[in-house]
Amino acid sequence: MATRIHLPLRSRRARAAAHRAMAYAAFASNSSERVRYHRYHVHMRKAEALSRAADLDGSDAPWEGNA
Repeated sequence: MATRIHLPLRSRRARAAAHRAMAYAAFASNSSERVRYHRYHVHMRKAEALSRAADLDGSDAPWEGNA
């Protein structure tokens, strides 16, 4: 039986920011241009999806307020 690892909960906005940072870091990696381009787009798509979900769900970060 596998045990679950309990990770701290992070907001969708924080996760989106982390994926944007990983996307920019992909350009600086020591890989082929095709691999860097692919990694960049994978992380940016994930960041955009998380940002959209955070915008739709108002309970993500209540201290930020709804603007």
